[in-house]
Amino acid sequence: MHSFVEWLTASRARVIFGAAVFAILAVTPLFVTWLPGAFLVLLALRGSTPVPEWQAGLISGLTLSWLLLSVGAGPVPAILVATALIVPPLLAGRLMARGGSLSLAFQFATLAAVVMLVVVHLVLADPPGVWRPFVERLAADLDRVATMMSNAGSGWHPRNEELREAASAVVNWGVVAWLLLFNTMAAAAAGLYAFGRQTQSVRLGPAFRQLKAGRTLASVAMLVTLLSVTVRWDFATDTSRLFLGAFVLQGLALLHAARETLGLSGGWLVATYTLLFIPFAALFVEGALAVFGFLDNWLPLRARLAALAAKDKGRGG
Repeated sequence: MHSFVEWLTASRARVIFGAAVFAILAVTPLFVTWLPGAFLVLLALRGSTPVPEWQAGLISGLTLSWLLLSVGAGPVPAILVATALIVPPLLAGRLMARGGSLSLAFQFATLAAVVMLVVVHLVLADPPGVWRPFVERLAADLDRVATMMSNAGSGWHPRNEELREAASAVVNWGVVAWLLLFNTMAAAAAGLYAFGRQTQSVRLGPAFRQLKAGRTLASVAMLVTLLSVTVRWDFATDTSRLFLGAFVLQGLALLHAARETLGLSGGWLVATYTLLFIPFAALFVEGALAVFGFLDNWLPLRARLAALAAKDKGRGG
């Protein structure tokens, strides 16, 4: 990794090449949309590079836009997607390069995602209606799966309203905002990791274990969750879904901190990440992570973990 980073950032031509290639990889079925953003974070953290990070970001953005246009996306969607994948990681990288922590970048990225939802619900007359064709298509796919299971002997078939509700929980602006936040944080984490390997220092682990949304965002999350339950406000519902994902990330950071502090086996982490990809188990795991992530903003959980570890160490001594 150290040699590759040094080679890639050694000349202007290589930086431009990397910015374009990583943008191309972002639209392949490899689920690495964070890759061009990670490269920009690395350039921002390095500081002195043959090509400034904003110029590399412009190259990546233009490449992404051109690729999306070539596969049939309209000009506006192409520009919006390229902007969403490039600008937030670029800003996160600049923030960290100026002394900000990964936790601070997480807070600003979450706030930016909330602002995006505010703009969407102010500009669009019917924000949920944008996704209605996709919801109907997904509901039809779910109906076919349910029919197959019913014919196989399950004896249960959900109603159309239940299928649409399940599809709406997957395809909505809240999920889009969460994916934007996740892409930004994945890019920031990958860029910080690459910078650590290049400088031969441990950067990502300690920074991720301190990840926190903070009490202000936690208070906003409580308010919008209450509004989504009581008044069924679309904006509040979308924002509460965004915060659910944010607190899942913080819960994972707390789990990593517990493993480091208490000296737990890495099997706990492997099991948790594995369960996140198993449909039914993921609901319970995500819920538990979100609860602990939320509580971490109000209670000194990391300090209590350190005290527990010191107590166990004292007993062992």
